[in-house]
Amino acid sequence: MKRTFAALAALLLLLAGCAANAEQPSPDDYELYFAAPLDTSDGGDAIRSRTLRIEGGAALDTASLAEKLTAALLDPAAGEGLRSPFPSGTTLQRLSVAGGRAMVDLSEQYGHLSGVDLSIADCCLTLTLTQLEGVNAVRITVNGRELPYRETQLLTAADTLLSGVEDTPRPINVSLFFLDAETGALRAQQQTLALYEGQSRVSAVLAALLRGPEGDDTLLPLLPRELDTLSSRMDGSVCSINLTADTPLPRDENLRALALDSLAHSLLSLSGVERVQLLIGGEIAAEWPAAAEPAAAEPAESES
Repeated sequence: MKRTFAALAALLLLLAGCAANAEQPSPDDYELYFAAPLDTSDGGDAIRSRTLRIEGGAALDTASLAEKLTAALLDPAAGEGLRSPFPSGTTLQRLSVAGGRAMVDLSEQYGHLSGVDLSIADCCLTLTLTQLEGVNAVRITVNGRELPYRETQLLTAADTLLSGVEDTPRPINVSLFFLDAETGALRAQQQTLALYEGQSRVSAVLAALLRGPEGDDTLLPLLPRELDTLSSRMDGSVCSINLTADTPLPRDENLRALALDSLAHSLLSLSGVERVQLLIGGEIAAEWPAAAEPAAAEPAESES
């Protein structure tokens, strides 16, 4: 019978205790997650970890470090007494990181997994990669294709650990709108954001918009980094943003409209948000219903 990540959560809750290391950890220490030995007694952890030191790992970019961890995880000898959940011969085809997501493409052997075996293998890879800064979710494909019998294609650490674990961020999927330099219109970039305890979804979206797009040189941010919000709140399905009166929005009317549209439609991508209300200095400046379409820039010849 097929079991989901939720069914495994209770078994994996003890994972943090098993992964603890009495010695002071090094910035170059990372955890590799494997299946527990088959002779584990009932009630034991389904997944265990061991520490791998990658010299100079802290200086590597996220994608390069993710590749090294995945390659080590797929090494049959890497478990040191633990059990590899990956079929013999499984290799990494491609790996990239963008928008808080690691896209991992594995060889055909991985496609032979199903049921609990697939869930455990997915968990091991997800837990290994989401420990990295900038990786909040993992998408695993086989020879470029998703496994149709997997219940969810975007895997997060929250799927494998109970939400009550301290300091575990909750991933949220959003569509952030930026200016397409080629078309002059707004274009959405899908990102997975890490929502930490005490942080609102609205503040996470604002912070991501100010950081700008990831991994796409054709997208440009529109909101000024000096954007200053007096407050933000949710009232039912209405999200209200109150900017300071001296917020340095673009002076050009077209760019100003695009900047505010990028903010509004990014917030409208949050589940449960059906309307965005913008206030400037406490006065209502604009509203957007969920059905509204993002604006496009005026043709260049209209500028004067």
